[in-house]
Amino acid sequence: MTWHTPSGDRHLVGEEAELVRDSLATMVQELASCRETEEDPWEYGVTLFDDLTWQQQLAVLDMLATYLLQETGSTVELSGINEAAVAAVYQNIAQQIELEIELHPVSPAQFQCRWRQAALDAYLENEEDDVVRQEALAESTDQVSAFDIDANCMDVDQWRWLIELLADRVLWDRDFDLVNEMVDAPPERAAAMRAALGITPGYYTAIAPDPTDHQVDALFQSLEELTRAKPR
Repeated sequence: MTWHTPSGDRHLVGEEAELVRDSLATMVQELASCRETEEDPWEYGVTLFDDLTWQQQLAVLDMLATYLLQETGSTVELSGINEAAVAAVYQNIAQQIELEIELHPVSPAQFQCRWRQAALDAYLENEEDDVVRQEALAESTDQVSAFDIDANCMDVDQWRWLIELLADRVLWDRDFDLVNEMVDAPPERAAAMRAALGITPGYYTAIAPDPTDHQVDALFQSLEELTRAKPR
């Protein structure tokens, strides 16, 4: 057991793990740049994660990599911050694909479809898990079936949809996106909303670790080991 996913407690393996490992590696590179330049970290469009300092993001990503990519004896708490970090990892994949498509005309051939091929491989590896759901979504949203997408597809929306399908294999829902509504709502209404959605009282108030400079060094080393490419 490791991460509490909709399909059970598991850690990622195969192409799914490789895709998430690559995404984490690029995010860690961005945080290393923040350390050198003292600039704010990149934003992924996930408020609970984007609002953290780069040091906090680093600590949360290390925890996420440990539990998502390794078999552990327990599962991690599904707090708002932890689930937002997972969403950010998948948003980064979508952003990398969007950049890859934008740079396609000037990129070396071996890099033109790297992220798209990795995402497609991760999806097709366990495609049976999503057959019914993705076909229903395709019918209701006029999306092309994920089975009809190939690595050369230049439609950003199609790839964002496929990444959402991949994220749904790990995330139960998107309750972390409701943080602003919960914070702005009167206490009684916020409590009623949490109860209706089955959200625990501490979901939005869980605090991310705030590592010291010494701990930051250890976190970078840990993440380097966790995101290192595995032999195939």
